[in-house]
Amino acid sequence: MKTKKKIIPRILKGTRDFLPAEMTRRNLVQSKIVSIFERFGYDSIDTPAIEYAETLVGKYGDDGSKQLYRFEDNGGRDVALRFDQTVPFARLVSANYSQLPMPFKRYQISKVWRADKPAKGRYREFTQCDIDIIGTKNLLAETEIAKAIYLVFKELGFEKFVIKINSRRLINSILDFLKIEKEKQPAIMRILDKLNKIGRDGVTQEMSQVCDVSVVKNILKTMVLVGTNQEKIENLKKYDIAEVEMFLQLCGDAGVPEEFLEFDPSLARGLDYYTGIIYEVYPQGVDIGAVCAGGRYDDLCGMFTDKEISGVGVAFGFDRIVVAMEDLGLLNDVKFNSDVVVAYFDEITLPKSLEVWSQLQTAGINTEIYFEPAKLPKQFAYADKKKVKFVVICGPDEVADNAVTIKNMETGKQKTIPQAQLDKYFSGYTNL
Repeated sequence: MKTKKKIIPRILKGTRDFLPAEMTRRNLVQSKIVSIFERFGYDSIDTPAIEYAETLVGKYGDDGSKQLYRFEDNGGRDVALRFDQTVPFARLVSANYSQLPMPFKRYQISKVWRADKPAKGRYREFTQCDIDIIGTKNLLAETEIAKAIYLVFKELGFEKFVIKINSRRLINSILDFLKIEKEKQPAIMRILDKLNKIGRDGVTQEMSQVCDVSVVKNILKTMVLVGTNQEKIENLKKYDIAEVEMFLQLCGDAGVPEEFLEFDPSLARGLDYYTGIIYEVYPQGVDIGAVCAGGRYDDLCGMFTDKEISGVGVAFGFDRIVVAMEDLGLLNDVKFNSDVVVAYFDEITLPKSLEVWSQLQTAGINTEIYFEPAKLPKQFAYADKKKVKFVVICGPDEVADNAVTIKNMETGKQKTIPQAQLDKYFSGYTNL
């Protein structure tokens, strides 16, 4: 008989499997992020992982379009995997406008796909957490987004981070003042967006292929500034700076500390659809790059509907955030879901073990029962590997006395108590 060839258990580069320890940490991070989103009244939505290619192509600049996972399906349709959540959101709003309260506030946590070169914190399949406010042009929306960003990173335990902000209107004003043709401005902004990656010399070299070197020098001299937010504003008074001034004032009034906000006139964001305030967030003390980004988009819904629907939103790079938290030691003490394992001593005592198992679960304690009548050291090893705090033993002696023995896996100590006191015993451990 022919031996069937085994399939190599492999996955594509840039994608990952997650074991329980990793998923426990990821679920904790997600729950904290969602708690802040919902505190502001954002409601959850979802969109398909796969879209018609025409919905996505051309919305992310030349580099973005090259990173689309695009293919023809079995029905001959030109389709692509979701590149981000903003464009599909604009499609959803346009298709369901009459059913939505306006302004509409949503959050979405889903996977997206980009044919990018994998690196630390950069994957081909990854998770984004988005919030958006659509249906208003008021700067209060940008202010709320900034405060939500601030509270998310504080909730996650980041002590030092910076929310960089700029205005696409300001950038347009500067480029218009420098007499750069409108058709060249998107390319200039996409190159400027690479400043942190390729440096000033790299930006100068690339921009010189679009406009004169003297113009490039003026662009960088005007937009690459140092100093306080107010000093930078003073240097740009002859341009359209009013939006930035008002936004920073509103953020201060809303309780976002100025120490976490940095006005960076060189911040451009490479995507073509931004029109107003833009954001990028960088944690300090870890080399991971931006972990959150977004901005105002006035015209994105225009490709789907004649209605004028302006929006603003940001995407939290969930995977980068998790990596940054691990590097900073913010996820060292995350526990698994089980708090208690009820041991399976033998067939005679099994009914009592099942009774105790049900008793603890009814009391709201995360409890599992071991599935085999194995020796206790093996069951202790199982609990230890899962970082379970307690093992409850119902052996013949305990059954005879209507009692249970509790082993504390952290200290190794054991204590026998009446079964009736079991709920009260565990209620003393508030961190269960």
